[in-house]
Amino acid sequence: MMARAIIVGFLLLIYCINNISASVIRNISTDKSALLAFKAQITNDPNEILSKNWTQQGTTVCSWIGVSRSTKHQRVVALNLKSLRLGGSVPKEIGNLSFLSFLEIGNNTFIGEIPNEVGFLKKLKYLSLQMNNLTGQIPQSLGFLPRLELLDLSENDLFGNVPLSIFNVSSLKLIDLGFNDLTGTLPNDMCSNLPLLQSLFMAHNHLVGELPSGLDKCTQLKYLSLSYNRFTGNLPRDMWNMSKLEDMFLGWNNLSGSK
Repeated sequence: MMARAIIVGFLLLIYCINNISASVIRNISTDKSALLAFKAQITNDPNEILSKNWTQQGTTVCSWIGVSRSTKHQRVVALNLKSLRLGGSVPKEIGNLSFLSFLEIGNNTFIGEIPNEVGFLKKLKYLSLQMNNLTGQIPQSLGFLPRLELLDLSENDLFGNVPLSIFNVSSLKLIDLGFNDLTGTLPNDMCSNLPLLQSLFMAHNHLVGELPSGLDKCTQLKYLSLSYNRFTGNLPRDMWNMSKLEDMFLGWNNLSGSK
């Protein structure tokens, strides 16, 4: 019986090891497939960075330019392709990089819409798509990223309302939606669930209505820029309760006095 128990235990151990190995391979394969789908959408790569380095054969994902992986989980955790003069669109497969915490593709010439699947990246802390030619509306799904600390979508061609879901991401420290074509109003309770927010930039859009009356609930806010919009009415009195505020830009609106 003892010998049988040892053999059974040994077989179970082999089975578990094989399953763990297969799982790791599957995960790495999933990440690689997602990155290759990203590469397939690149239409402009003047320095041939992705076309020569991100190859199906001969290299591992961890050696690809702009890609970082964790040694613990063997998964891709960061994608940094900033200022590489890349053009193309962002594929929905980006949502399969489930361990991604850092996504930076700013200062390129990406076009098209931000895929809803970005909202699948539950570990994401840093999202910068700034200085591209992205269009369409900001996906509501970005408000379902529970760890997001930085959201920079500035200097694109995004339009429509600012998704209310974004104001529920309590981990956010910086929101930059400036230099787009955003419209609509900002809710009075937008700061109710943003206790850590330090920087809020929404200048150079087409936002209308009165300034939110609850901005003082962003108790850590240091930088506020809402200039070059179409805000009207008086300045809310509670703005003077923002003790941490260092810089505030409200010019080129239709504002007056205080309530």
